Order: sequence, then C-alpha cells, then structure tokens
Amino acid sequence: MIIDTHLHLYPVEVARDPVAWATARGEAWWSQCVAPPDRPSLQGWATVDELLRHMDEAGVDRAILQGWYWRNQATADEQNSWYAAWVGAHPDRLAAFAAVATPDAATLESTRRRLDAGFIGLGELFPQIHGVSFDSDGWHALMALAAEYRVPVTLHVSDPVASPPGPDPRATPLEDYRDLARRFPQQPFILAHWGGGLPFHELNGRVARDLRNVYYDTAASPLLYDKAIYRRVCDLIGSERILWGTDYPLLTRPRRSHTPGFALDLEEIRAAGLSGAETTAILGGNASRLLGWA
Repeated sequence: MIIDTHLHLYPVEVARDPVAWATARGEAWWSQCVAPPDRPSLQGWATVDELLRHMDEAGVDRAILQGWYWRNQATADEQNSWYAAWVGAHPDRLAAFAAVATPDAATLESTRRRLDAGFIGLGELFPQIHGVSFDSDGWHALMALAAEYRVPVTLHVSDPVASPPGPDPRATPLEDYRDLARRFPQQPFILAHWGGGLPFHELNGRVARDLRNVYYDTAASPLLYDKAIYRRVCDLIGSERILWGTDYPLLTRPRRSHTPGFALDLEEIRAAGLSGAETTAILGGNASRLLGWA
C-alpha cells in the first residue's frame, strides 16, 4: 500500500482568491505563503476529485490530509469541517489530522470532537508561530489529549540552514524537538520536512536514544535536499521511521512541472538507491504500522 502522509487541501472558493479569503479570516501569514506578493508562488491547487484522479494515476492508495497551522482556531475549525466532509465521502482513500491553533480549553474541546469523529492525528502543528512553548500548560494538555486517543502528532520543522527564503516568522530550534520527544517518550511524533535535518544528529547515540518515538516525513523534500537524502538517512537511522509525504499540491519541482501530482515524487524515491524493502517501508509500510492499518 502506498500512503502519502502529508497533504494540504482547500475548497474551490479558497483557491479562487486565497488573499481575499485569508484577509476575511485574519490569516494574512497563510496568504503570504500561498500567494506571496514578491515572488512566484509554489502553491498548487486541486479539488478532491483531482486529488483522487492523481492518486489513481500514480498508484497512491491512501492520503492523509494535514491541517495548516492557522492563526485562529475558527479557521482551523473551518478546515477541519472540509476535511470531515471529504473523508466522509471517501473513507477508503482519505484520512485527516486535526488542525489546531493555540491550545486552550475551547480548542481542546473542539479537537476532542474531531478525534471522536474519526480524525487520526493532530497536525501539522507549528506552535512557535503563536509563541507557544512546548513547556506551556496548554501544550501539555494537548499532548495528554493525543495520548488519550493514541494518535500521532505532526509538527512543522524548518532546517536552520537549508530552508528556502519565505515568510516563516519563527525558528524551530532542533534541540526543542529532542527535548519534546524526551519529555513525552510514549507519544509518536512526526517531524515534517525531514525534521529540519534532525536525523543527521542521530549519529550521536544520546540523541538517537531520545528520538526513538520520532518519525520523519519527506514533505517538500525536493525543495530542500537532493534525493540522496533517502539513502543517507536510511543509513543513519534505518528505514523504519521515515514516512513518505509530498506536501501535495505544492509545486516542489517548478522547473519540471507546473501542475500537482505524485509521479515525480515516486520517481525520485525509486531512483534513490534504496532496497525494495526500504522503499516499501517508506512508501506505506511504516505509516500502516504507525496508524494501526497494517
């Protein structure tokens, strides 16, 4: 089974005029990401039907819709409503993680309702954008909720050296994620975008021990690293904690394609010098095991 563990999707009315939609909701930072005023956008757009068609064309069996790290919980709730409808219409193909803004009592109750309704994780979270510390009471309450429902948590992580220019207003210090994994050793974390390069620090045995509950997804990999990263990270930590994700419909190869899809991502991993077993694990075996689908 091939599973893309990291996508973001929006309805037609959002794609039609993302700046106006975001302005009405106080989400200016999101609009700067998807429709930057000073450079060409790498954001692609797709309907649910187009997503399913692209999955069929590439042989992708299932896709996990990740929430965005919205400024406002009202926007997160809106996205969660889209996701609930799409997953409800295509439960054999789509699953969703719940978007969560700043964790507080109301947010936690909203998130609990989503988990009760069948959402399978939390994320993609970026607490630094809200100035929320991993040490805060709200964050600890959110982690308790994830533990109660036994769901993984996806976190946005930027490489402090290799990340492309963009509007990210907050750094994501890698040592904070090591600390987080050590503080919640039973909680599975998925660190997006190869964990900002954190797998390379697992050459240190103490770091590796602290990160045993951490998975790394490959979302937006072509914008950050050469395809050799697949072989290098497998050699460092094994293939068992790497999850294939594309950041669809992001245009991660703008020189080769101006339309979203999965074929080029699959082509890259299959040309990365991995064994058949490693490729199978990364493309879906690990996600199936983590999510209890195996």
